[in-house]
Amino acid sequence: MTTKRKYYLKVFFCLFLLLLTPLVMIVPALLRNEVPLNLHGLSLRAPWQESRDSTIEVTNTEAANELIERYYPWYVFLNQAGTRREVPLWNPREGFGVPFLALWRTRAFSLFSLPVYFLPLSMGIGASIFLKLLVAGLCAYFIALRFQFAPFFALMVAIPFQLSGIFLAAPWHPMADVAPFFPLLLPCLQHLLLGNRRYWAFLGLVLGIMGLGGDPESMVAVACFSVALIFVFGLRTYEPKRIPSALLWLIFGGLIGICLAGVQLAPYVEFLLSGHLEDKSLPFFKPWDFTALLLPPVLPNGAFAEQRAAWWLPSGMVGFLLLPVWLSLRSFANRVRKRRIEAVLTTAFLLPVLYAAFAGWVRNLPVLYELDVSHFLLPVPLSLGLLAATTADEWVHLDAQQCKAALGKLKWLLPLFWLLCTGVALGALRLRTPSSEGWIALTPLVGCALALLVIIFVTLLWPRASLTALSFTLVSFVLLWYLYQPHSRTTPVSLLAPEPELTSVLRDSGTRLAGSNQLKHWPLSPYGIDQVHSPSGVTLYRSEQFLSTAEKNPELFRLGAASQLLLTKTDIRERFAALRPVLNIQKVLPSGAILLNDLQVSPRAQIVYAGRKITQDSSFPPLRVAGPPIMEGGNLPPNGGDSASREAKIEDSGLNAVQVSTKSEQPGVLVLADAWYPGWKVYVDETEGSLFPVDYAFRGVNISEGAHQVLFQFKPDSLRNGLYISLGAFVMVLIGLISLWRSRRAAYGTHSG
Repeated sequence: MTTKRKYYLKVFFCLFLLLLTPLVMIVPALLRNEVPLNLHGLSLRAPWQESRDSTIEVTNTEAANELIERYYPWYVFLNQAGTRREVPLWNPREGFGVPFLALWRTRAFSLFSLPVYFLPLSMGIGASIFLKLLVAGLCAYFIALRFQFAPFFALMVAIPFQLSGIFLAAPWHPMADVAPFFPLLLPCLQHLLLGNRRYWAFLGLVLGIMGLGGDPESMVAVACFSVALIFVFGLRTYEPKRIPSALLWLIFGGLIGICLAGVQLAPYVEFLLSGHLEDKSLPFFKPWDFTALLLPPVLPNGAFAEQRAAWWLPSGMVGFLLLPVWLSLRSFANRVRKRRIEAVLTTAFLLPVLYAAFAGWVRNLPVLYELDVSHFLLPVPLSLGLLAATTADEWVHLDAQQCKAALGKLKWLLPLFWLLCTGVALGALRLRTPSSEGWIALTPLVGCALALLVIIFVTLLWPRASLTALSFTLVSFVLLWYLYQPHSRTTPVSLLAPEPELTSVLRDSGTRLAGSNQLKHWPLSPYGIDQVHSPSGVTLYRSEQFLSTAEKNPELFRLGAASQLLLTKTDIRERFAALRPVLNIQKVLPSGAILLNDLQVSPRAQIVYAGRKITQDSSFPPLRVAGPPIMEGGNLPPNGGDSASREAKIEDSGLNAVQVSTKSEQPGVLVLADAWYPGWKVYVDETEGSLFPVDYAFRGVNISEGAHQVLFQFKPDSLRNGLYISLGAFVMVLIGLISLWRSRRAAYGTHSG
């Protein structure tokens, strides 16, 4: 068999292993009709407690809340939008309606969201996670091959990255949509520093794809890493003169990437001017969280990590424990390889440390309040994987003299370094809470160290490159599978769609649900139930102003067409006491909460003939249920008109449009109790009208006497403008890629000739 054929057989075998890992994780769950996410915490929410499986132990943590209150409902909404063949621009289920696509973290344009649109929900989520794992492994493997690693040593880079905690323990997080493509940045940055400026096109394409999914914090971390790596790599290769040119092309490629993602970024900027997103993330990074590299938490039974550092650092344990081996042989290592890995490793660990020093200041910025040190840990699994592969490759190829010299250093470096690691791990163990697992927490560190020691010893006696690489890869695989236990992170589909009587009552009512403050943490939108609160944390400033007023005067919930109230006994005795005479009890839940019907609620669509008009300079008068609404525009009906309102008929209500038919004997204002937001347009008998805010948060439009068909449609200009920007950037990227391909083809032809 020829050497070339052997090489390709090894590559195909490695690709098969990279395909097998996500298959083993996802397919069994789908065959059991389960979703590969731990969503058992849904049963802790009071409305669904009667559907809870008492045999399953459920832990309520910040990560569980983040998944259940935000990201799972967003998955469901994407799936519902795909089923309805509608673009998910607007979510009418929460908070009188909130933007959806504009939030960015919803990942409406992510490549990994495509299965969620077109497949049944459980299969769509499973396929999405499968693609993330597969793409992450393939991208890491590709760049390792590009960096001249042999196929099995490239697998040492790919497996730890593919099995990072972000993919096994938190594949629902937006960072999991950014991370798979991250390895592709490294060859781009290296080429730019070497003067191959045409790689700006490939860099822009990668950044654009990453920007269409994910979140702003991850993209900021990626941008900072790219800039820092140019500096560090330029200084490490003694080419500081090339840094300015490389930075210039990096900025140009980055701007092209931003423009390529313009269809997502333009609506996001518009959202930032009109609302904000509540911080539901895990606690911020603490310095001792770095100990997760040596004392990683074991996450059995679908447990959630208590800190996001556990999503990244444990993947690098093998590479970190091999650091003394690298230090003992680095003087014999290939110069190019040595400079590359040390530049990547230095940047990967320098950035988190630097950001930790300025985190308090950066989080005061309105857009980056969720930016954490853990976002800057994204390069760690890849950098330590490269270190492990480089160390193993150089180790098995030492000649006798080099091996003797390396062993002379290793015999004191290895014990000293590992003893230091053990001391740090023991110190971290003592700082843990009394309920910790105790000495068992040292099992991953001790087991990994012993396995590495055996491999090092065996390779001294029998230095076989393929066996060495596969042995180290197996250690990484077993370690990470044991830590994250992804096979236990599943939920039966039957538990995701409970159908107690409450569900049908609320859904059939066709109105919104208000009431107890606990509703802020009860995600009802996946079950087709509208609510005035937003458990996902999306808040529009106008809706927030209305809700803060309604918290003090619950009668105002009537203005928002909230006829259903879910209250505790305390709520009925205190906040809602004044409404008791007109509340009709419908159902008492096992949790003690009571579902009531407000008999005097305002309709969702109504025509009013009187109002209180204000201007931008005037202050808001108090809201009144019985009094005329507050109007910030339009032409008020003439004085002396009919003060009573008249209900309008909602003919159709979709995600991005509401069709209303009206009939009036005099001019008036049609008020729709849905959130006012830039981008909503109104058409009265197919003629565009002027939309204005009513009662802080809702929409109003003037109508004349007679019968009319009024269409409210969400058509944001920001989306259209962003699309034009993205198309222009795509054309530039296409031209740049063609130029890059031609230059590489010409260079290959010259080299062949």
